[in-house]
Amino acid sequence: MYVLIKFSLLVGVILNSCVHIQTLSLAKTNSEMNVRQNQDIPTVEIPDVVTTDPKYRIDCSPDNDEYVSFCQLNLSKNRTSHLTPELCAARGCTWDANAKEAIPTCYIPKERGGYELKQGPTQVSSAMTVYTLTRHSSQSSRFSMFDHDIENLKVQVSTSGPDMIRMTIRNENAERYEVPVPIQWLPSTSPTSAPAKIKFQMTKTINNQIGLRILRTDDTQSLLFDTTFFANGFIYDDKFLQIITTIPSRNVYGFGENTHTSFRHILKGSQRYGIFARDQWPTGENENLYGTHPFYMVIEPNGQAFGVLIFNSNAQDYKLDEFDNDQAMLTYRTIGGVFDIFVFGGSTPEQVIRQYQTVIGKPYFPPYWAFGFQLCRYGYNTLDNMKAAMYRTLNASIPIDVHYGDIDYFHNQLDFTWNPVDFKGIPEYVDWLHANGMKFITMLDPAIDSEAPNYSPYTEGQKADVWIKWPERRNLQFNETGNRNLLGFVWPNGKTAFPDYFYPPTIDWWRTHILDYHKKLKFDGIWIDMNEPANFDTNRDKPWNWQRPEPWNLVCPTEDEILENPPYKTAICGDYISDKTVCMIAEQRAAGGKVYNHYDVHNLYGWSETVATLPIARALDNKRSVVISRSTFPTSGSISGHWLGDNTADWKHLKYNIIGMLEFNLFGIPYNGADICGFFADRTEQMCQRWMQLGAFNPFFRNHNGYKYGLHGDPFLDQDPAAFPELVVTSNRRAVELRYTLIPYLYTLFHRVHVSGGTVVRSMAHVFPTTPECWSLDEQFLWDSSLLIAPVIYENHLNKSLYLPPSERWYDFYSGEEIKILGNITVPAPLDFIPLYLRGGAIIPQQQSAMNTVESRRKPLFLTVALNYDQYAEGNLFWDDGESIDTYEKSIYNDFVFTYKSQRLTLEPWTYKYPQMGNHIKLEDIKIYGMTKAPTKILWGRQELTATTQWTFDNTKLVLSMTKLALNVAESHTFIFL
Repeated sequence: MYVLIKFSLLVGVILNSCVHIQTLSLAKTNSEMNVRQNQDIPTVEIPDVVTTDPKYRIDCSPDNDEYVSFCQLNLSKNRTSHLTPELCAARGCTWDANAKEAIPTCYIPKERGGYELKQGPTQVSSAMTVYTLTRHSSQSSRFSMFDHDIENLKVQVSTSGPDMIRMTIRNENAERYEVPVPIQWLPSTSPTSAPAKIKFQMTKTINNQIGLRILRTDDTQSLLFDTTFFANGFIYDDKFLQIITTIPSRNVYGFGENTHTSFRHILKGSQRYGIFARDQWPTGENENLYGTHPFYMVIEPNGQAFGVLIFNSNAQDYKLDEFDNDQAMLTYRTIGGVFDIFVFGGSTPEQVIRQYQTVIGKPYFPPYWAFGFQLCRYGYNTLDNMKAAMYRTLNASIPIDVHYGDIDYFHNQLDFTWNPVDFKGIPEYVDWLHANGMKFITMLDPAIDSEAPNYSPYTEGQKADVWIKWPERRNLQFNETGNRNLLGFVWPNGKTAFPDYFYPPTIDWWRTHILDYHKKLKFDGIWIDMNEPANFDTNRDKPWNWQRPEPWNLVCPTEDEILENPPYKTAICGDYISDKTVCMIAEQRAAGGKVYNHYDVHNLYGWSETVATLPIARALDNKRSVVISRSTFPTSGSISGHWLGDNTADWKHLKYNIIGMLEFNLFGIPYNGADICGFFADRTEQMCQRWMQLGAFNPFFRNHNGYKYGLHGDPFLDQDPAAFPELVVTSNRRAVELRYTLIPYLYTLFHRVHVSGGTVVRSMAHVFPTTPECWSLDEQFLWDSSLLIAPVIYENHLNKSLYLPPSERWYDFYSGEEIKILGNITVPAPLDFIPLYLRGGAIIPQQQSAMNTVESRRKPLFLTVALNYDQYAEGNLFWDDGESIDTYEKSIYNDFVFTYKSQRLTLEPWTYKYPQMGNHIKLEDIKIYGMTKAPTKILWGRQELTATTQWTFDNTKLVLSMTKLALNVAESHTFIFL
């Protein structure tokens, strides 16, 4: 009960908080403020290429989508081009009838647009400065794209330590919506021992238009963020905000959630990507997917890195283009809120992500079992079929930890139910899973059936008034409902209401029904889907799955409500912004009577549901538990994991798997992974075999497929790992067993990022940012910086081309043989094999595999030591009970440090406060790769190990193997090699 109360308080704090910089105790009285008027602001000369090359023109009619750069899936009927010279002139812009393809026909003149300095700088504190800007426009040179420009802006610049700067740009004269997601930002100046590494600078053009710069203070003076060259494109309209910055490199990564065909962004002929949470499966086009992550990272030509977060929750889009010879430029647009821009100076990629996570929170630490293999299908349709998939897996001796219930196990797709006929006995099945060391995770969708008879989640929700509402001024469904509840249609048979997770009584309602359900069905984790929130076919005649004779649907007032049809809709999919979701004029209520338009908080729906769900999941059994969410937002990674959505059984999606996994590590959600073997369509044997190999290195390792296309398609083939011929099953077993041997290492990596921040799965560029050959690589990746994974992701390929940086020492993971030919290499990769390599300098803890993690955690440990060129290596192992809450904070854990130096291997229990580990586990074997010569003897403490029986040395591969050690993990051990 204590945990439930504790997390209920946490939810209340989160949902009632909105951390704005002005809420901190930093303000001075007017007499104390240091106001420095008319300070010299440097005038920057715009390069001739920017003023003369048409490709740098700023579009004055972005709402017309002149060159069809918006969503390529379903272009809307209201986005055909209606450009005319008269419309262009009315906006104060220039018309060029001879403009070439991809060049704006109507563009903003350099002397118009942007803002001028009106007042400041005003020094509010040693860490905060404020400027006031006014529009650069006049009656004689009128310019306005949408006629609702904000006249005066307040720019608040603050620093936090030596390498983080925040620029918040607000309307000086009126409040605007700001993101109500709690973040951590502590303005502070750099200590004298650590001088500032980046600084803010305000600039101006010859036309007095203001530019905003963040630059490095080192010799490079690199301009990390600079709007000066495109100051005329700085627009701050009520429903259209635009900022354009140059980027000092072409190595740009991040932004999402979108499907990118490469990890490093394509700049030449690039697409514009929309960001707006949508029930949209990835296809490989520029569609907007489930989550919102306006964060990107850049690796500069010298290998330094920085990151930028644009903290905004409205619909938005971005486009990256080439700039000059070796740089890039970003055009970012949003249709609400404010500009709240954070710059993280790095200067390594890992430092950038750790700095980012000081703001959004460090990653969640899942329970140990959550790193085991997981199995799910939408379309089991009966308990017998569900059991059959499990029994096939177990009978094939394939380890497994988790089975899922998708919506097909519900009664009529109703949350908190199960089908009493087809899934009769599922509580007993879940009990059987537990008795055999496995877990069960249930799906919960937010949409609640309003028409199901005697359905307490709806009737109790109605009593507590927990639903998203129509505004009092405009309720299109009142004649039908007699209340303000906004109804849609998703999976249940009835029209659905949508819980408002901002509203505190909704949390109580949600908790009550989850806890009551758990009394009947002992699930171990919660999978929250459809939480963009999804609504089927909004504004159309009827939903695709509507089965009644009379058509019905949720229809939003798109013709006369600006929130439903804003002047600029961004590059998102659909005819209207409400496509596949609820209406933008819908209202959500927070504590204290605060009311939000869904227009502003749509992208926060999945986040708010996650905030509500995790404390409840952890209160079920007072254990760590796990929540997997489809829709995410910055900070989601501190409370949940994420799967990469409803992908397709298609070879190109293996690469999308890698890219998505890398991007979500940048976004602070390292516990992520794809639906292995694909959700849609029929798998092939070879593709699923290769995907299981890749999947074994997804932190979230789940094989999941769908049912069928639409209402009348044929069911997709089974794809659980044992539903194949014997050779493929054997290969799948090896892949899963390999994963299980590495879980101690993976668990340790997750503990490290939970405590210190950072990434778990890394790109080659992330680990080797000074190596240009690594900048574009996205078909190989690493766990941490030491284990290199090189999966085959193309059909019928029996070889793998990869890159091993010559600056490092590399070993074949399996044999320990050193790789002598480095750089670009091609290696054999038969169908049942995934190439893996160990980087010299690492010590990797492993454990014998078993049928689940309950069993594997009792098996002996072993170490793999890979020596670098200096004959040195190090590593560590974190161990606790694998499921209790806050074991690190409560000091109920073990932390082991392993070091090889000067022909001496030391194994130390640096912290040993979980003694139960020693009751079951011994360290049995140690392999050392890359010793320069065979030892003549090995001393273990005061004992000498017996050659041949306790150790052997392979003179060809230079691998030392020590076996049958049975080391007590509670004690320190030293091996000396003579």
